[in-house]
Amino acid sequence: MRASKLLEGIKSSTGEMIELCSELVKIPTPNPPGNTERCVRFIREYFDKNGIPTKVHERGEGKSNIVARIEGKSPSTILWLGHIDVVPEGSMESWKHEPYGGEVEGGFVYGRGSSDMKGTCAAAMVAAKTLHEADKPPHNVEFWFTCDEETQGEDGAKWLTQDGIIKGDVCIIGDSSGSAPSKPYIDVGCKGMIWTRLEAKGKTAHGSTPYLGDNAVEKLLKIVPYLKKMSDYRLDVPGELRSVLRSSVNFLLAAEGLTEDQRRAVKRLYYYPTVALNILNGGVKINVVPDTAEASFDIRLTPGVDFEAAKSHILKLIEEAGVGGITTKFQIGTGYYESSRSTFARQLARAVRKATGSRPAFKVLTGGTDAIFLKNLSGIPCLGFGAGTEGQAHAPDEHEAVENLVMAAKVFTIFPLTYKP
Repeated sequence: MRASKLLEGIKSSTGEMIELCSELVKIPTPNPPGNTERCVRFIREYFDKNGIPTKVHERGEGKSNIVARIEGKSPSTILWLGHIDVVPEGSMESWKHEPYGGEVEGGFVYGRGSSDMKGTCAAAMVAAKTLHEADKPPHNVEFWFTCDEETQGEDGAKWLTQDGIIKGDVCIIGDSSGSAPSKPYIDVGCKGMIWTRLEAKGKTAHGSTPYLGDNAVEKLLKIVPYLKKMSDYRLDVPGELRSVLRSSVNFLLAAEGLTEDQRRAVKRLYYYPTVALNILNGGVKINVVPDTAEASFDIRLTPGVDFEAAKSHILKLIEEAGVGGITTKFQIGTGYYESSRSTFARQLARAVRKATGSRPAFKVLTGGTDAIFLKNLSGIPCLGFGAGTEGQAHAPDEHEAVENLVMAAKVFTIFPLTYKP
């Protein structure tokens, strides 16, 4: 199985990838509600037409997942994982193209999910077809297209991993952005989070006599400046991640139009927590002192740091505020990371270089992907690489570059030849 011949086949399939991406975008899969049944049917028909066996897995009604399997020469199994649900399109005022139109213009495919991540899914479909039509690859390769990534994977990757349905030796996560043929990146991990919800209890009163009440909203407002101090809590990052974190910072600093304040924030991004007050609820009427209120903070930390120590520091800051009647609830996810020096990372980097002619750099994602479930629940090593265009995920007038589709398909096709368990 010659790599050069496979790469030529991928390049000649560019039109097919564009069409697949466009057709996938035309099938709305906004989550919520996250119904992927029709999209899975389209994917299955493509694989059936090309003689590739598939299996559909569904726990919740309409929440379909599908896997296509290419039989290899050894018992080892390489996984590719991507999601077919998308976020809702939001306000139409910011869209110049129809969200589910799948329009092709100027070297881009437009529409909700084109970049996150139906374009990469199209590239994976063509890669699967290319591998199937060639001689048997050295290893089994499974291409998984899942639902529910945008809502914590409950009926998608999380369920499939918890129930032992997804099994393999290593996994390429297609949910990745920021790569271009001239400057590719491999994701070695995702940040973790300590989602912190504060519930305040007070006493109601008439708005004209607030002194007779105990304002729950004002209690939370007193705590906010203390909890924001968490952004000055220095993280003890793993030594083996330091070079990757520098690369991650440089990647983010390359974005156009950053203000000086934003550039300073990027330089701190992996060495201190980020703290975002994203929900503040309280009050029932303008002339009623609220007796209950809630505030929710999204606090993100670099993987590999001491999350329990960070949680203890959050509680200490809340205590320092000296406000009574506060209940604190946490949801903690530690993220994950792989060593950029691992055999898997070196082999994927070799495949990327062979496919693009460029040496890839490594980075850690600020957000999360389904890799967290595979790595933390089953121990399967995960690295991210895909066609996603930086800044397009969840954005209005979302689009994907055609050249990135070709790049991703090449890597997904070549890696099974590069991988050695």
